Amino acid sequence: MGVGPVGFSVGQQNLLWVMWRRGDSIREMERTLGETLPRIRRFLRQSGGIPPVPRQRRAGHLTLVEREEISRGIAAGLAARSIAGRIDRPSSTVSREIARNGGRGAYRALAADAAAFERARRPKTSKLASNAELRGVVAAKLDDDWSPQQIAQWLRREHPGDAAMCVSHESIYRDVYMPSRKVFDASMFHRLRSDRSIRRPRGKRFSYGRGQIRNTVSIRERPVEADNREVAGHWEGDLVCGTRPSAVATLVDRATRYAIVVALPDGHKAEAVARALIDQMSRLPAHLRRSLTWDRGLEMAHHAAITEALSMPVFFCDPHHPWQRGTNENTNRLLRQYLHKNADLGSFTQVHLNSVAAKLNHRPRRVLGWTTPAEAFGTVWPQPMPLRPA
Repeated sequence: MGVGPVGFSVGQQNLLWVMWRRGDSIREMERTLGETLPRIRRFLRQSGGIPPVPRQRRAGHLTLVEREEISRGIAAGLAARSIAGRIDRPSSTVSREIARNGGRGAYRALAADAAAFERARRPKTSKLASNAELRGVVAAKLDDDWSPQQIAQWLRREHPGDAAMCVSHESIYRDVYMPSRKVFDASMFHRLRSDRSIRRPRGKRFSYGRGQIRNTVSIRERPVEADNREVAGHWEGDLVCGTRPSAVATLVDRATRYAIVVALPDGHKAEAVARALIDQMSRLPAHLRRSLTWDRGLEMAHHAAITEALSMPVFFCDPHHPWQRGTNENTNRLLRQYLHKNADLGSFTQVHLNSVAAKLNHRPRRVLGWTTPAEAFGTVWPQPMPLRPA
């Protein structure tokens, strides 16, 4: 494979990539391979966590079997034309094959096949490396917190028919994560929302529960229009926590993906959360307060007060089923770029949280046909969202 620190055998590299794709931790790799954790990390960092594409022989090239026939023909004293007839190849192909591998006296099939495979390596300059204008545009969008997929789709829309100004999101990821390509600065991965130095595969996922609350209404009773995302006004919500005990509440509309981040200056106890949500969502018109879906966290113990104040039913996911409010889960993952786990979220003002939400709401989204949540939300309520001030 030719990737990674010196000392990893081909078998070790193959096993490492299998474990990496499976989502195994680096500690598990360390125990399985018998290698040190720093060496495994260096191996993954060198390739950006992106497994190399397996090399394949091009159809039409001489095979090892054909080279064996050439070797036998030489041993039998046959001319190149005769050997070519036996393998159904042009005589010039056989002549060049013999000449480039030491001539008749030195030709060996196995060595010739290995040499041909090595000569076939073609280090290809990436598109971003060879196009300074395109590289500058991509770097500027990364600095503006756009994802590679958003950048790729935006380029395709802004430069239709211009292949030179279009690039796939996978190419952007490879150039960002692989320092060996020398396209961007080695610290460019900090511009990505995950802020990871290597690309992690979709690995193991564990769900968890946070207790029981009374008089819950199951998500199975939620209106069909909410499940089908037919109309705006059906929200999903959760808490995003920082350093204990700080947290903020996040809300996202299922239909338009419009996000709202709510400050919790009084903490995330049930009463404080209910008060903050009522204060924020009461500013929405009634047709945009159709329902709210939450997990079974104890911060929603006062859900009845929310329903009474807003005329908005609150539905609860099944225990250990966070994917039932997957839109909010995905939104929270995006928000982690700005709301770090080691930050005191209680110190964030509502004005600051509004600007964070605006970042998400003005990014194009694939699920919306590459329009923004703000544009989609504007079709159902043209006036700006009257968010609570600091």
